[in-house]
Amino acid sequence: MNTLWRGLRLRCPHCGKGSISRGFLRRHARCQVCAVRFERKAGETAGASIVWLAVLPIISMLFYFALYASSPHLPLPAQLGITAAFTLILGLLGYRHVCGLWIAFVELSEGLQADSPTETPEQ
Repeated sequence: MNTLWRGLRLRCPHCGKGSISRGFLRRHARCQVCAVRFERKAGETAGASIVWLAVLPIISMLFYFALYASSPHLPLPAQLGITAAFTLILGLLGYRHVCGLWIAFVELSEGLQADSPTETPEQ
């Protein structure tokens, strides 16, 4: 659970000290502290996008039904607009945390690995 918590907090799941995130939607190629690669092959974290695109509509529907139950008098266009804004904001804010969680799952299943000492680190 500690490894998953580190990934969710955008910390290196291997050492817990380095950062995964390099900005709002960009990630470091490797940990600055322990030098493990977050992606061994390009596009390896694409699974996080697929999972997030599958889970986000479910969360949005639950939000819509909760909004409808709490405010049935609200017109339908307003309900749909609020739900669309919620989905867009949650999608953007949650994506990097889902990627961090995905990297933590990789650490738990296959283990993240550092490059050989002869390779030069790129950030």
